[in-house]
Amino acid sequence: MVQPGRFNPFRPNNMVNPGMFVGRVDELQAVDRCLFQAKNGNPQHFLVLGERGIGKSSLLYYVELIASGKIKGFNQVGMRFLTVSIDLGNCPTQFDIIRKIARGLKQAAGEHLIAREAAKALWNWLTNWEVLGVKYQKTSTEMDSEEVMEDLVTRLSAFCSETVGHLDGVLFLIDEADRPHSDAGLGALLKFFTERLARKSCNNVIVGMAGLPSVMTRLRESHESSPRLFHTLPLEPLEVSERKQVVEIGLLNAAEKNHVATRATPEALSFIAELSEGYPHFVQQFAYDAFEQDHDDVIDVEDVGIGAYKEGGALSQLGDKYFAEMYHARIGSEDYRRVLNAMAPYGDGWVSRKDIICESGVSETNVTNALGTLKQKNIIIQDESRRGFYRLPTKSFGAWINAIKAAKQKTEGQSGELFLG
Repeated sequence: MVQPGRFNPFRPNNMVNPGMFVGRVDELQAVDRCLFQAKNGNPQHFLVLGERGIGKSSLLYYVELIASGKIKGFNQVGMRFLTVSIDLGNCPTQFDIIRKIARGLKQAAGEHLIAREAAKALWNWLTNWEVLGVKYQKTSTEMDSEEVMEDLVTRLSAFCSETVGHLDGVLFLIDEADRPHSDAGLGALLKFFTERLARKSCNNVIVGMAGLPSVMTRLRESHESSPRLFHTLPLEPLEVSERKQVVEIGLLNAAEKNHVATRATPEALSFIAELSEGYPHFVQQFAYDAFEQDHDDVIDVEDVGIGAYKEGGALSQLGDKYFAEMYHARIGSEDYRRVLNAMAPYGDGWVSRKDIICESGVSETNVTNALGTLKQKNIIIQDESRRGFYRLPTKSFGAWINAIKAAKQKTEGQSGELFLG
């Protein structure tokens, strides 16, 4: 059990702070270039793509700190952007997206000392425009989104002109960009927004977004050319050395606050790296629960395994957040889980029915039944171009299943059996 008052440095449910941010060098260098271009009047918008748990929100937070000048980027040039951070959860209509953007802009301008002085006209307008009750008395479904956005662009352009020499520009950071349905028209809205800014010669406004890979389809369905607005930055899992570095940095942070050093054995670091398969959220979760399990200031393989498998431990937490419904609630047969177990080492790569039969140990008839049911429940995907090939929907689902198997092999006792049951 964790010692009373002992600080746990790992953050599985939050964005990581800059001191614990590891990797993503290529992506951050690309964003640095985008910001530099916008600062000099040639905005290059960017789109961060990746599965859940891959670190998109943490990357956007780090970018926010660089753009606002709180930390320096790779080129060591201090930036002075007004950063507007929003997420697009609960935005069923285009008007809801516009309102999120406007409210984010109002909040950012109000919190920034230089912007607050230079933005009195924008602030007053946004205050009156908050729910569009002054000028626009119609319901959101009746409003002309282009008219509303044109008004916003005009005010934003004037603000940028007024802050020349004080700010490098405005950066809109939009998280959860995959959440609005294609009917909300995010792609068309962004196309209109960026084109209108260009026509007003407002060339220091930049848009950075993050979302699941499906956001590209959503954008294209809204406006065919809207994906071309963005430089795409697909996030891949962390390298093994980076996974271990995350844990080691966290332990150094803990030692500073707890005034007692906690270390992890090389085997424990390797085990966390293996279980996580490079997903930053997974690294944080396994490390958090291993730290909680440790009672002698030395995190070993047993601490990692028990922390992963115990009731309410890492595997349970990750399952509840991402996968439990697919792996447990919607599957009543252990044979079906064995089929998923056989597919997991392939990540989201295609695997043949023949290989599944061979590697699962399940009869041919039961594999056929399992594949049909799992496909019907949208738990696996069938290759429409080739007969008899299937895959998991995401690499992270495979990583979680692999972690269950790996932890089970190294953990003694009944905790693993209880979790899988």
